[in-house]
Amino acid sequence: MFEDAEHDASSDGSTLGRKTALVTGSVALGAIVTGSLFRRIRRLKLTSPSDLESALDAELKTMEIMEGRTRFYAREGTGAPLVLLHSVNAAASSYEMKPIYDHFAAHTERPIYALEWFGFGRSERPPVRYSAAVYQRQLRRFLSEQVHQPADIIALSLSSEYAAHIARSFPYLVRRMVLIGPTGLSNDRPSPVWKRAAIAAADSIGAFEMLYYKLTRRDVLRRFYQRQVFRSGDVPENIVDYAVKTTGVQGAYHAPRYFVQGLLSSGSAAKQAYASLRVPTLIVVPKISEGLVQQFDGLDELARRNGDHLSIKRISGGLLPQWESPEPFFEAVDAFIGARSTSLSRREQT
Repeated sequence: MFEDAEHDASSDGSTLGRKTALVTGSVALGAIVTGSLFRRIRRLKLTSPSDLESALDAELKTMEIMEGRTRFYAREGTGAPLVLLHSVNAAASSYEMKPIYDHFAAHTERPIYALEWFGFGRSERPPVRYSAAVYQRQLRRFLSEQVHQPADIIALSLSSEYAAHIARSFPYLVRRMVLIGPTGLSNDRPSPVWKRAAIAAADSIGAFEMLYYKLTRRDVLRRFYQRQVFRSGDVPENIVDYAVKTTGVQGAYHAPRYFVQGLLSSGSAAKQAYASLRVPTLIVVPKISEGLVQQFDGLDELARRNGDHLSIKRISGGLLPQWESPEPFFEAVDAFIGARSTSLSRREQT
């Protein structure tokens, strides 16, 4: 029996190899076709980003950029404009900034704008190449063409990098900045090339799209907020609700794919922009960042480099202090950027 088996193997080895390759290829092709059909069916059920409910109680306006149509919220008013920039992540939208918008809408007459980044919120989300340069250009054009005068910017997380870049390159567009949990201050290394290539390959066969929708289910999103964003773990249900909605629209996964690859951060350019701030800036960070998705190792060095331009406020809680620790957060922001005049000398607040 063993001799027969050996003879079969030697004489028909090439035939078996061809059959195995054919079967394997057929299975892989079948999986791709099945996955493609599943994705097409799913896409038919998704609504357009423009059909999302409003994140803020403000007029929704449109601005065209080279890559497509973007949206922003606007409340008319008098005085120095206030511009709110939401974060960049898998579930980002202007809803993250709702407590800030509501606070200033109730307590000031200032014009308030909230920009929806291209590929997020109610802006278009086409399958184009997203990059830090796209967002920096979007912000510059928005400030130049829609706001028309130096603005006070409140930026969250990765948006802080874009705001700092614009303030450094075009200081006449920015009056002051509040940077909440800014990225680019940790000692993390850039994503390795192999990781970027693997994610791109997964996207080419539709695997990243399927994974994205699995990781943006309600239970997964809530767990992420509880473990890595909110220090108390007490996550407002309405922020989870809107996160589920904004991740469940057409093209929602396109921009986050570039975010996961690490291609939306400006890297060393962010450190350079932070290192030479040209407008008064307040940075708000958690008192304890251990266990959170972001770290701030370079903050002390940043304070030494910027002297009187920079103030720092450390608040108990996590990465969304406007939701988790509103009283100390708005006390600090009002003193720095509100209607009352205040000294802009450097101070370390604790």
